[in-house]
Amino acid sequence: MKGACLCGDVQFELSLTSINMYQCHCEQCRKQTGTASSCGTVVTEDSFHWLCGEQKISQWHKSTGFTSHFCQTCGSSVPNKFRGHPFYWVPVGSLDHPNVTTVANLFLCEKVEWSNVNSADNAYDTKPSIESLMDILIADNT
Repeated sequence: MKGACLCGDVQFELSLTSINMYQCHCEQCRKQTGTASSCGTVVTEDSFHWLCGEQKISQWHKSTGFTSHFCQTCGSSVPNKFRGHPFYWVPVGSLDHPNVTTVANLFLCEKVEWSNVNSADNAYDTKPSIESLMDILIADNT
């Protein structure tokens, strides 16, 4: 499964046939994406491979620990190493033709009233523990 930023300068590949994703409804993700919720997944380090453009990635860090990695050319969100663990966070919208199952909805306490996103799947009022989220996301990814 391949993915890229909008301009194609940053490209990557996942050695998976399907992925589990979460939708996050928090204010930070809404502001980062400009949408009602962000769609992301976490994959193991050994299932992720950069194809090109890793040197064209910039990043921004908020004092709370929130980070944003993006293409220097087009500004698209791009994958990034997940907080010192052997995982990569991947913005699902950057994948070409993914086979996706939504398995969790985070920060429903911040979901905007105008969102039409079905948020019934594994609904969390805030954020589950990292261990719980990893169990849900990485389970059955092949």
